[in-house]
Amino acid sequence: MPLDALYSLMKENAQDLPEAERNILDGDPIRGNQLVLVTQDYFQSNKNGIDKSKVTDDVLAFCSLVLSYGKLPSKVSTKSPKLYTAFMPRTEFNTIYQQVRSKIPGDLFTLFDSLACYTTEEGDDTVM
Repeated sequence: MPLDALYSLMKENAQDLPEAERNILDGDPIRGNQLVLVTQDYFQSNKNGIDKSKVTDDVLAFCSLVLSYGKLPSKVSTKSPKLYTAFMPRTEFNTIYQQVRSKIPGDLFTLFDSLACYTTEEGDDTVM
């Protein structure tokens, strides 16, 4: 599935919709979804020279996937991440990264170090 389409599903997943209105590809809301939905606001600091107004949905989807898996609570570290995240890629992260590599300049560690510390106005970065 293209990353742009995945991001569209992630945004829908973050909305509090009744189960009857949810897309079947949108994940199971009962499983304790730990999705970190990265938005353009995460790029306010212009880290790695990435202008937030130019961040595309495919980059946001990639960042959301990485942070969703990277920020799983330690209490679930002994269980499979697919039990706690609505989206499980069938492709390994290196291959997914190659799809957005040209849009993410600089060092990935520096970027994700910054993105991982971002919090929303509510003080939380996960969608439950």
